[in-house]
Amino acid sequence: MKTSLRALFCAGVLLAATLPAIGSASAASAQAQAARCRIIASKPAVNQLGQLSAVGSRSGNCFGKTRVRVRIKEAVAGPDTTLKSGSKVVRTAKLRVRAACEPGVYYTQVTGRFGQVVNSRKVRITTCTPAPAPTPSPSPSPSASPSTSPSATPTATPTPAPGGTTVGTAVENEVVRLTNAERAKAGCGALTHDAKLRTAAFNHSADMSAKNYFSHDSADGRKFSDRIKQAGFSFRAAGENIAKGYQTAAQVVQGWMDSPGHKANILNCTYTHIGVGHVAAGGPYWTQDFAKP
Repeated sequence: MKTSLRALFCAGVLLAATLPAIGSASAASAQAQAARCRIIASKPAVNQLGQLSAVGSRSGNCFGKTRVRVRIKEAVAGPDTTLKSGSKVVRTAKLRVRAACEPGVYYTQVTGRFGQVVNSRKVRITTCTPAPAPTPSPSPSPSASPSTSPSATPTATPTPAPGGTTVGTAVENEVVRLTNAERAKAGCGALTHDAKLRTAAFNHSADMSAKNYFSHDSADGRKFSDRIKQAGFSFRAAGENIAKGYQTAAQVVQGWMDSPGHKANILNCTYTHIGVGHVAAGGPYWTQDFAKP
């Protein structure tokens, strides 16, 4: 069964304190920080518009904002050619650049603070035929926002979560449990299943199910950060994973963990709260919303 995964980070709304600029006298400290702050480059691929698309991200315990640049590079005789370059000043974020597609050998290059340069594996593109649109098969992502379709929107009755509070269904709480198990392995604190984040996540899964689409952007144009705010959760940092087609909590969490971008969200130690929304109709559809108040 074909699977598709999508993940997003919320950038530009982080209010965490930053450290002073690091000079040459603190090279050891810079190296230690770089080790905690991960730069990830994903292989270029042909998207649904027939373009070359490359993704780079900065995640983990990153102190302070810095300019992250993502380049699509073509491996050629002599110096490799940069087809497209884009950058943004962020603390943690996922950045995407796109370029016109031609057959060739390409890789993604991401640069960040402290001289970090990461290259993805090279990939040979033989055809620029657009990638097929997602079908009802496994894939993860988050959601937020208290609105969606009226009568066509599926509903789910929350069941008591561990700790005595009523947040989410049993399968949604299993996703939280498995997510926290992965975070524990990486030394990150457990996430609290938050009722407002769960509302945002569930409503997005329900909206995708009712309107038959799969995207971080709602059918009405809202971003995941908009949906989280509308659910009443104020945050300093936020992120989201969505998925479609995975039949069990274990399968969808493993799918996310096998994807660098989704894994980076799950293992981002900055986050303290989570909301999970699961809707079976037409998918199943899954949404994880992460946040730090």
